[in-house]
Amino acid sequence: MVKKVFLSGIAGTGMSALAGLFKEAGWQVYGSDSRFYPPVDRLLADLGVSLFQGYDAKNIPVGVDLCVIGNAISRGNPEAEFILDRRLEYLSMAEALQRFFLHGKRSLVVAGSHGKTTTASFVAHMLDSAGLRPGFFIGGKPGNFAVNYRLAAGEFFVSEGDEYETAFFDRSAKFFKYRPELLLITALEHDHIDFYPSEAAYLQSFRNLVNQVPGSGRIIVNGDYTLARQAVERSFTPVIFYGGKGCASEISGLQPAGGGYSFFLTVGGRKRLFHSPLPGPYNAWNLAAGILLAAELGLEPRVVDKAIATFQGVERRLTLLGRAGNTVFLSDFAHHPTAIAGVLGGLPDTYPGHRIVAVFEPRSWSLRRNFFQERLPDALVRADEILIRDVYEKEKIPPGERLAVEALRAELERRGKKAYVCADDGEIRGHVAALDLAAAQVVILLSNGDVRGYSDWVRSLCAGSRA
Repeated sequence: MVKKVFLSGIAGTGMSALAGLFKEAGWQVYGSDSRFYPPVDRLLADLGVSLFQGYDAKNIPVGVDLCVIGNAISRGNPEAEFILDRRLEYLSMAEALQRFFLHGKRSLVVAGSHGKTTTASFVAHMLDSAGLRPGFFIGGKPGNFAVNYRLAAGEFFVSEGDEYETAFFDRSAKFFKYRPELLLITALEHDHIDFYPSEAAYLQSFRNLVNQVPGSGRIIVNGDYTLARQAVERSFTPVIFYGGKGCASEISGLQPAGGGYSFFLTVGGRKRLFHSPLPGPYNAWNLAAGILLAAELGLEPRVVDKAIATFQGVERRLTLLGRAGNTVFLSDFAHHPTAIAGVLGGLPDTYPGHRIVAVFEPRSWSLRRNFFQERLPDALVRADEILIRDVYEKEKIPPGERLAVEALRAELERRGKKAYVCADDGEIRGHVAALDLAAAQVVILLSNGDVRGYSDWVRSLCAGSRA
């Protein structure tokens, strides 16, 4: 008999991927959410999932074998209350992933504040290129695969390790459920301030993750970050550091080349030259973690070189939206000052001589607040002109905690930049539409959202310029 699984809060990136895994495994899948946005709505429809908009106990099928409760669901939700009252079998997303898809596999977890989606995607692609048929569960859409999940046909399962909370009934980080044998820690600095109010709490979570890795495993760490080094300082597992000068696996000689970057990496005491077709200098660090993992697994250098050459990156990471005249439109998920600085800082290498216009939307939990008020000017000043969208749903944030967008604008202007605060999406589009598209410039959206259809609007603008 086919088993039934119901996912409450199915429209999130992780929950929709879990739905896909259950579907691949032969389960009958049902799910609900308050809203369904592209591309998740199309993904779930293509999977043949039975979907319900809005939360209601009636959505839960009779005879359900398992309910998965997403971390967007809280007590008081009618589905959660029904599941608890009827004593139905339920798990969090992370628990379900471990129990049904990770158990019995060699768990390879990529964790960190920045770069983990790209690194996990590269590792999955590299193992796939080596014929190892890995499973994977990634928080973004890898360019080399049709979807962001896959059942493991081989011995490895690659997970992007999310340090955010698991569920209302489990306030620990999701990545504790993944029990890594092989752990990659990328850039590490205090993030998710709503869940980790102090840097010490954030660091302790990663130290606890490190303590899960067996002594026979391996931990590969970006040694350029103090927190990352502190996370592994008491490790019982062998640790390999990569990064700039002072790391055993040193990255050096980084140079723009062919739209991407060439760089040297010391692997096993030997300096080797690599070339990445990806824009963004930080991708040398993302790839380095995977290259060192390959060496630990004994993969042939030619396999690794081919994987690097054919790696297509991740959607919403310097994604090309279109071109109009001499203007290039890009989109990036950048949702932290460090990521913003890295993205903007690398654009002159890829687009020399181009003026840079940044469309910045403070949308993530941290960016909407004044936690990064002092750091944002240093990140955004790398653009020539900055359009600042007013804080997303600012009415939900007390004024004393809210990012002061006018103060941000004033500081950028003090540093010699053109900066504007746009009250709504229409004002953003008005500014962009008024740009001289014949000028050599890059217009980049920096947001973990899409400013209400901005990307589709840009594509229409570019199509119209060609008509």
